[in-house]
Amino acid sequence: MYRTKMLVIFILLASNPLHAKDRQAPARPNHVSRAHSTAAIDGFIQSEMRRQGIPGISLAIAKNGEPLYVKSYGVATLEHAVAATPQTVYQIGSVGKQFTAVAVMMLADDHKLDLDDPLEKYLPEVPPTWGRVTLRLMLNHQSGIPQFTTPERQLLDMVHDYTDSELLRLAAGQPLDFEPGTDVSYSDTGYVLLGLVINRVSGMFYGDFLQQRVFGPLGMKQTRVISDHDIVLHRASGYEKAANGALYNQSYVSPALNRTADGSLYSTVLDLMKWDRALYGDAILPQAQLERMWRVDAHRDGGRPLYHYGYGWENNRLRDHRLVEYDGNWQGFQAVVSRYVDKKLTVILLTNLSLCRTERLSHAVAGLVDPELKTYPESWADSDPGRTREFRAFLDKIARDGNDAARLTAAAAGRLVPSAMNTLRRNLRERGPILSLTLAEERDGRHGRRVYRVEEQDMVEFYTVTYAPDARIDDIDLLSEY
Repeated sequence: MYRTKMLVIFILLASNPLHAKDRQAPARPNHVSRAHSTAAIDGFIQSEMRRQGIPGISLAIAKNGEPLYVKSYGVATLEHAVAATPQTVYQIGSVGKQFTAVAVMMLADDHKLDLDDPLEKYLPEVPPTWGRVTLRLMLNHQSGIPQFTTPERQLLDMVHDYTDSELLRLAAGQPLDFEPGTDVSYSDTGYVLLGLVINRVSGMFYGDFLQQRVFGPLGMKQTRVISDHDIVLHRASGYEKAANGALYNQSYVSPALNRTADGSLYSTVLDLMKWDRALYGDAILPQAQLERMWRVDAHRDGGRPLYHYGYGWENNRLRDHRLVEYDGNWQGFQAVVSRYVDKKLTVILLTNLSLCRTERLSHAVAGLVDPELKTYPESWADSDPGRTREFRAFLDKIARDGNDAARLTAAAAGRLVPSAMNTLRRNLRERGPILSLTLAEERDGRHGRRVYRVEEQDMVEFYTVTYAPDARIDDIDLLSEY
């Protein structure tokens, strides 16, 4: 079988620590912790590569913006068994949204636009019903602009070479999913349109703007917009996995769909470490502006969004540690940048397999570097299995009916209904059936907090549920882990 032969090849290939001659990182990776050697990290990564069938991974760990450990594993391309290295160029998918967001913030800092301007000021082609859509609401996914592609809706022909005008007409032809600022729903389409705004305001293609204002100044020499036409040194091949586990080359998409601002970039772990270092200073934007990107905006009525989107980043807490991160999946690649802000620790992980669990990998690696960052276990001794079954029933009812007020306190209903419940209902339906629900952690006794691990087809979600003394749900917080 193809799968068996190629898995043997990339498992046996030597790993590639960063060479001494490369000045972008230390000659020898440092031991990352007195308690956990680099061997533990290597063993974990290699085990996950075998389990998930990942051809190649490049990993970088940085502390205070400086390299701590840099290494690559497996192969950049299966067909020629070319080993992955820290210089290997991967597509980074939606990790690129943080660069689009920075470009918009730069233009705001230049007083060329205002985040609270309506989209129609820059793209007058959008319909009047979009009048309350602002640039800020597009950045934080509260605009209501629908996705081009969902399980129920396939608007894009992936092989058609769209013009910007065609993409704009396609987006503008759809009704909003909800009134802007009242709910949250991930929207690649919103970021595609932000790229068009950057073009109209700056007078240049968003990729050229980033090259001039970000990549060039930071020395990110291998970070650029995707091109199948150009010769790109050290470029990895992307792979997708069939239901039977066999690997195939990435699916073809048109050149136009590899130029949009929702995530059409190449990069390397070395370049992304330069980016991480810049985020500790003012070289790109003043720190106050960067911090603004890493905060979650309330809904228009003051309510708290269920998903914690900032501007091009997710802003979470993992076991009480602040975690600013974003992952990306596109055309045979999966990537993640995870920044544990209070620890000043960053894990960057790039792979050439679509839909592999990069956030799970980065969270586990962080826990091997610093035991305080250890992620939730897959299971926990459940002191109250009945309550766990009740929470599963709660999610099932939300997916079916959109509400289950009987299980919420009055305070929780005020916070979570309707926007959070609408968000939860939509996402539970789109992501398919729940495969399993288990207790991952319990705190503060019977009436305290419980963390439930919910396994879906392509991701895991951790629900932190706070209970009132009468066993009703008093609050819900959510962390997604791809």
